[in-house]
Amino acid sequence: MKGRRLALAALGLGLSAAAVVLLLREVSAKDLLLNLRHADPWWFLGACGVTVFGYYLRARRWLEILAPEARVPLSRLFAATMVGFLAINTLPARLGEFVRAFVLARSERLRTATVLGSVVIERIFDLAALGAFWAMSLLFAPYPDWFRWSGYATLGLGLVVTATLWLLHAGHYHQGSLGARLGAAIPTRILAPFAPSLATFTAGLRAFGNPRALARAGAATAAMWLVNGTVFLLVGASMGLSLPYWAPFLLSFVVCVAITIPSSPGFIGVLEGSCVVGLALLGVDAPRALAYGVLYHLTQIAPLVLLGSFYAARSREAARTGEKGFRTPGGG
Repeated sequence: MKGRRLALAALGLGLSAAAVVLLLREVSAKDLLLNLRHADPWWFLGACGVTVFGYYLRARRWLEILAPEARVPLSRLFAATMVGFLAINTLPARLGEFVRAFVLARSERLRTATVLGSVVIERIFDLAALGAFWAMSLLFAPYPDWFRWSGYATLGLGLVVTATLWLLHAGHYHQGSLGARLGAAIPTRILAPFAPSLATFTAGLRAFGNPRALARAGAATAAMWLVNGTVFLLVGASMGLSLPYWAPFLLSFVVCVAITIPSSPGFIGVLEGSCVVGLALLGVDAPRALAYGVLYHLTQIAPLVLLGSFYAARSREAARTGEKGFRTPGGG
């Protein structure tokens, strides 16, 4: 397992390094700095603020997904979200997802596998949103075949993951269901070693049996991705780019698909390259597109460094003193 993680980390670093080299061959450092120098800092700061609001909505969605299993204060979910996404941007192979689950589990005295189950449901909602963005992008302009096929792959992955999790949930909570029958068909000697872990993980999937929780999580997902899409427009305004209102649909899809590829911590090079590719489909030249990518990346990193580090320090202090939960300003 350790060797596999090291191999993934090495592959990610190699791909990020290759992306950086290719980008700098396409755009000179001088042109990049010139475009960055002309960016409006106020639009950039506004984009950073909107990014933080997007994380707040993500925490709100997490609250709704966890609600059928556990009631967790929103302030603590927000803190765990910021710490977890800071870890996602500093650790290889997206290990930050496990950090996010572990931090909340330790804070709220929950089982880590249960929290991981709720995180996986989050990702299903995200895949559904990306599929919708891909479909809406196709309404506005013709795109190359790779864009169409990447959309089909995203939708297919989302359907497979959703079906698998639904079967796990149904098999655990609904006797006689298809999931229960499939589970019964697997020899006991195979399932026995994993049964306790599966039961704990499935507890985090209880939202599948709660239409109200799913509806609220879906509404939070729509709001979150619309807010996140606004960041693309604000970064464009800082660069003096008049992007069409539907550009966030395209850019959200391209960027999110790109960062699923193994890369260095922080997605360095890969994220910028995805912005260049996405903006090229909108007719933006490479120097401005690369500067855009750098600024957009900073809007994602800066809030995490500030707030994620703050909450991580609070979490360590709470663990040292034996307190439950994060010590957030004003309580909670």
